[in-house]
Amino acid sequence: MRKLRRKEHMKQKLKRFMAGFMAMLTLVGTLFTNGTTAFAASPQANIAFWNASVKNSGEVSELKPGFNHGKILYSILDGNSAYCMNFGLRADGGQLMNSYDDASTSMSAQQRKLLSYCLYYGFNSTQKAAPSNSQCDEYIATQAMVWVIVADIFGTGSGDSAARKLCNTAPSPDSSYSYYERLRDNISSSYNATLPSFASRRTSEAPTYELKWNEGSQRFETTLYDSNGVLSDFDFGISGYSVDKNGNSITISSTSVNTTATTGTFTSNAGKVETTSSCVFWLTGKSGYQEFISERPTADPVKAYIKVKTENIGYGELTKTDESSGVKLSGAVYGIYSDSGCTNRVQTMTTDGNGYAKSAALVAGTYYVKEITAPKGYVLSGKVHTLTVKAGQTTGISATDKEQLGAITIYKEGEVLSSWNGSNFTYEKKKLSGAAFKVTAGADIYKADGTKVYSAGDVVAESLTTGTDGQVVLSDLHLGTYVITEIKSIDGYTINTTPQTVAVEYKDQTVTVQYESTT
Repeated sequence: MRKLRRKEHMKQKLKRFMAGFMAMLTLVGTLFTNGTTAFAASPQANIAFWNASVKNSGEVSELKPGFNHGKILYSILDGNSAYCMNFGLRADGGQLMNSYDDASTSMSAQQRKLLSYCLYYGFNSTQKAAPSNSQCDEYIATQAMVWVIVADIFGTGSGDSAARKLCNTAPSPDSSYSYYERLRDNISSSYNATLPSFASRRTSEAPTYELKWNEGSQRFETTLYDSNGVLSDFDFGISGYSVDKNGNSITISSTSVNTTATTGTFTSNAGKVETTSSCVFWLTGKSGYQEFISERPTADPVKAYIKVKTENIGYGELTKTDESSGVKLSGAVYGIYSDSGCTNRVQTMTTDGNGYAKSAALVAGTYYVKEITAPKGYVLSGKVHTLTVKAGQTTGISATDKEQLGAITIYKEGEVLSSWNGSNFTYEKKKLSGAAFKVTAGADIYKADGTKVYSAGDVVAESLTTGTDGQVVLSDLHLGTYVITEIKSIDGYTINTTPQTVAVEYKDQTVTVQYESTT
């Protein structure tokens, strides 16, 4: 029995050697072929075979019921491992084959993609010699995967069952099938790569997220949560923004306005890839012959994409001054409204000691600004200012207030003969013309902007004389305390020398001062 096994072993080695010798002859011939195609393969090449299997497969009903494939051949084409695509079709050693960048075998886009992953992760050798047993194990597993994919049973129990039967022909069936399982899992992992839930696999479909202004942190920011739980499997990069990853959340921020969407890229750091080039397909040009696939495609790490931009915001600022003096006014409170009727207030701002106020962030657009509270001593303005906010800019407006002024009305009243009935005179009180008064400051008087106008005791009006209506008005008085003294009476009437102190306290206030006199 031992001699028989040794004899069989020598026969296998001799077969592989002779196949390898023929392959070397055909491969040498390929060194002198003309040029290369766009996909870097030779236009034509001769195929070389070695036996990979150590026994026949028997029937593999999942691929072709009733057909016994026999042994699996180890193939080299154009200096790379090559694989049969059509289970059950013939191929001849040394046959001349033509290369193509697309498959002739009818397959879906999914099958084509799975095949590219198969050749990326599967066995590939450029060794121009008979394969080792371990190479045969891996080659057979990869060949099994090609047939499973073309049969459209990848990832199914039928696919695994077919592969098990084929791997049983390998020098080490268990090693071969274990390689198949790893290959299957790698293909599935990349093909079905789970992306962060908020991202897309294509830039053209990338969702756009708008960063909102955070007044507290003084930056634009958004936080995205990955409900798929794979964020740690990806590195993220984006130009012009700061990024903070925390578990399955990522916060993207910026202190600058950028209303143009910028693409951010998530790149797999877990070994998942996306194939980026095509494999090479080979045909003899004769009907009924096997199509082959070869060459490991290039690949990049799996990527996912999002787009971000900042919300379209700017600021408004206001400078408040005294209408007459130009002095900067503090304490003016203004509302910022979204409507011209000033009913929908979105913000409030108050001028500081320099008469300056700046809004918080505002989405670009048109707003309306109106005074809510005037500075002390000033008249509330009813003027509505239009504020046009532009992205990334601060738009300024200027506003003025008038000082509150009051007035004092002084009149002289006395008894005047109105009638006589022959025995008695009748008198009635009337306002008298011709009485003169002096007005002085009862205390220091200041303008609303803080400028001192009068010191206590200063004369404000030297001589005010009542007119024909019996009164005199002193207007445009700054708020404060005043003293009125009668300095000249009317003929026939006594003078009232008692000063009267009055206070002018608010806008348009008119203080009335009455002086009574007797004849």
